[in-house]
Amino acid sequence: MLLAFGCKEESEQAGGLEQTREVDTNQMKKEIGVEEQENQLVVDLHEVSVFDLSDEGYEVSPYFVRGQMTFCDAERARVWPGTYPRFESREPLRGSITFGGKPAAHSPPRTYYLAIDESGGTGTGYDRLYFDRNGDRDLTNDKPLMALKDPPRVALLPYSSTELQVCFESFKLTFDFGSAGRQPVEIMTRLIAHERNPRLTFFATKVRKGAIEIGDAKYDALLGHAYSIGIPLDQRGTVFHLVPKRDPQDRPRWSGADQLRSTHAIGGQYYRFATTPLGDKLFGRPYDGPLGTFEVGPGGRDIQEVSIQGSLLSEETAVAVGDDGMEDGWPKPAKSCRVPVGDYRPVFLRLTFGRLSITISGNYHADGKPRGGGSRPDVYGIRIRQDKPYIFDLTNKPDVLFASPAKDKRVKLGNELRVKAVLVDPELDVMVRGLDDMTHVENTTVKMADGQERTFKRARSLDPKVVITRADGEKVAEGVMPFG
Repeated sequence: MLLAFGCKEESEQAGGLEQTREVDTNQMKKEIGVEEQENQLVVDLHEVSVFDLSDEGYEVSPYFVRGQMTFCDAERARVWPGTYPRFESREPLRGSITFGGKPAAHSPPRTYYLAIDESGGTGTGYDRLYFDRNGDRDLTNDKPLMALKDPPRVALLPYSSTELQVCFESFKLTFDFGSAGRQPVEIMTRLIAHERNPRLTFFATKVRKGAIEIGDAKYDALLGHAYSIGIPLDQRGTVFHLVPKRDPQDRPRWSGADQLRSTHAIGGQYYRFATTPLGDKLFGRPYDGPLGTFEVGPGGRDIQEVSIQGSLLSEETAVAVGDDGMEDGWPKPAKSCRVPVGDYRPVFLRLTFGRLSITISGNYHADGKPRGGGSRPDVYGIRIRQDKPYIFDLTNKPDVLFASPAKDKRVKLGNELRVKAVLVDPELDVMVRGLDDMTHVENTTVKMADGQERTFKRARSLDPKVVITRADGEKVAEGVMPFG
């Protein structure tokens, strides 16, 4: 079966709605009802320790300790600004990190310098962190932070390939939270090395928690930082979890459900949420705007069974697509569904075309740049309108994008050249993550984060065979190249 990847829109500007636009946080809060409105839900959120959250059995705790990351430099010849202490190690690590700034326009960015030493000398292990907490570029007048001998379990990342992982004592920095004024944030740091590439992550040790009741549904609402420190909590990308009290394991897991911007279906009604900059109050109200139809179609192919499940993302919100019923936190597959009107791009979609299962996501690569997709504007090409359905049928002409090597890449004779190609729909800027034959199920063994090997059944992946030749046709290399 030959498939072309893309989509078809039955109405280019159906409904007469405007194209993708910039929407600031204040506008979003106004739209969903932060201002005094009928049916508005207001919930107090109090501060709790992310480590206590883990001890209470909340499996979402790791989402709050991902941290804002910076790479560390062991290059001795590089000159770093500032004043540094005398190091015991011949290979101290140095770096810097910038907090604040956009999207918190009222909190200007500020760069802090750091160094990590081995107090027992070279080779004894990195255990002393110098961090310029007062921002004067003098690391000798700030008390060093020592490595924790017994760090909280949730603070350690469960990666089996990690070569080094050290957590240091926590400290506090003060940030501008707009209407809430300047507020201290307690921060913990984690040094981690993977393939000899050390990096330091900073994460907040506190999250916000409160109880929500909507109809017969009762939830614990959890709100906090993820990849940024010093950013007010009213931003759309803030980590936000609705954890059902009846079964904490039965939480929404679809891609995008863990953000404040997400639109949740509760009791047959869509709800949207917002919060204050400090995160001490949560606001929510039913979505009463227009809905449109998102549908998967065979695209003229002789296929009877088609379905889709996953999620879409707009500039304002993320929404699940599929059947109203949830299974393991994901919507069940469906041929069509109703979602709020808007311009979207895929977050993660799984489509079924007869015996084929196709997985699609946004394309995060760029030409010659693995994971360099952030350098170009997002494409919100799935335009949901009120009066006609949007048909997603994979009929656009696909293209092959080489994330590696870059066009001008040069390698010396005998050196290795890595080739990474992905199948994309350039019109929608989406990438094929998987193509599986559902009629053939195979046993697959993987190594888990705890080091144990687990075997499970999965459909056979139809990974393409790639052949590389010289200009004269001589074959240089060939092999199977996985999707994504």
